[in-house]
Amino acid sequence: MRSDTQARIEAALNCRLTPITHDQAPHKNTHYKAATADGTALFVKVIDDHPSYYTAEIRAQHHLTGTGIPTPHLVDHGQLGDKHRWLAYEWHELQPFTPSADSIERAGRLLGDLHAATSGIRDDQLRQYADVRELITDKIALIARFDPPLSERVRQIRDRLLARDHTAIAESRVCLLHGDMGWRNLHTGPRDQMWLLDFEHAAIGHPLLDFAKLWDRELHAPADREAFLSGYRHSKAGPVRYEEIDAVRLWAAAGIFPYARPREDHDFERHAYTILNRLENGR
Repeated sequence: MRSDTQARIEAALNCRLTPITHDQAPHKNTHYKAATADGTALFVKVIDDHPSYYTAEIRAQHHLTGTGIPTPHLVDHGQLGDKHRWLAYEWHELQPFTPSADSIERAGRLLGDLHAATSGIRDDQLRQYADVRELITDKIALIARFDPPLSERVRQIRDRLLARDHTAIAESRVCLLHGDMGWRNLHTGPRDQMWLLDFEHAAIGHPLLDFAKLWDRELHAPADREAFLSGYRHSKAGPVRYEEIDAVRLWAAAGIFPYARPREDHDFERHAYTILNRLENGR
């Protein structure tokens, strides 16, 4: 049965939508496939209750236009009341990312090319990430509302990092950050070209912040990390300093707790604790 949301998007695009079902983990958004009168195939994503995600996708598309970064082109978009927003992209036959030494290196190069192509941009409609010390301090304040001992633990790790490295990302470089870089947001297309998808968490900030989630997740294995960093070094962005990566990792871990705790996402929270343990043990 067609929902009212589906019917209204069909009216806006003047074509029928077919719901897409996912065999793997459930998606937070609703997805459709469509074809316009001229035969253009579309992928339609409906975002509920997160206007910032909608804005980030639109603004990222604006900055990516003409850069050559492979990502689906945004054809149309709209808002349905206060809660529902939709985005229609050109449909491409893409395959999920399969990690290998070669593909991981190419993923690093793609991220570097993204950072280089958008270096120095400004956009008041996108989230602006501050100095990593301020970012960690903000997370500590959030954690203190529901787990004061945990917030104190994070604060102590932060202070040790500051004492050890005088940690701060001193460079003034900023660029468009993907914001959720990981294998699930990479796909491959014809001629094995790699595509970057899903800019719901796009922001403006220092390039190193895009390594936050990757470092202790996809890049935990030394061989994978080296392959990715090699690709990044050989990208248009060139080398990036990694001395401050532990502070960025702490920011990533601290940001998990306010999200995972109220949702009782125990696996995600365990991952955050694992990062804290690694940082406390110098790993």
